[in-house]
Amino acid sequence: MHTEGELVLKVVEIFYSLQGEGIFTGVPSIFIRLHGCNLSCSFCDDALHKGDYKTYNFEQIFNEIKKYPAKQIIITGGEPSIYDLNEFIDFLQNRGYFVCIESNGYKIKNIKKANWITYSPKDWENIRKDGWSELKFIVSKQSDLTKIVNIQSDKPIFVQPLNFFDKPDMENLDFCIELVKKYPHLKLSIQMHKFLGVR
Repeated sequence: MHTEGELVLKVVEIFYSLQGEGIFTGVPSIFIRLHGCNLSCSFCDDALHKGDYKTYNFEQIFNEIKKYPAKQIIITGGEPSIYDLNEFIDFLQNRGYFVCIESNGYKIKNIKKANWITYSPKDWENIRKDGWSELKFIVSKQSDLTKIVNIQSDKPIFVQPLNFFDKPDMENLDFCIELVKKYPHLKLSIQMHKFLGVR
C-alpha cells in the first residue's frame, strides 16, 4: 500500500484559467495536464501531452495548485485514465477540491472517484453507456452524426466544433449551431477560451 503522496504523476503543466467547455464553461479552474495518451487523434496537438513533462508526487502538485484561489480542478491530457488516479482524486478531495476529469473513456475505473467525468469518445461505434457525467463529441461539418443524434440520456450531451489549435473554426461552429437547433436534446460547447484568447 502506498502512503499518501508517494505515487508520482507525469505532469506537462499546471495552470489557472477559465473552463471553456461543457457544463462548467466560465468557471475558474486549475488545470493539471498529464502526459501521454492511448490514442493518436489527427486533430490533437501532440506537443500538449507528448513533449516535456515533470514528475511530481501529490504534495508537490498540491504546493502548485494551492497558489490559486479556485477549488475546481480539471485533470486533462492526453488521456488521464492511462493512470490509476483514484488515490490522487481522494488526495485532492480531502483538501476541499472538486475534481473534474476529461477522458476518452480508456479506463473509467481509473478515474471513477472524480466528482465529474467529461467523456469524449473517439470511437463513435462503441460509446460507453455509463461511468460519465457529461458526453462531449468533437464535430466537424464532415462528421457522420448518425450515432450522436440518436443518443438519449438525462445527462448533458455536448457537441463541440473541431477548432483550430489557437482559434475557433467558424464553419464548424456554424455547423454545430444548426445541429443543436435541429436536435435540441444536444447542447453546444464552443471552447470559449479560444474566443477570449486565454489558455
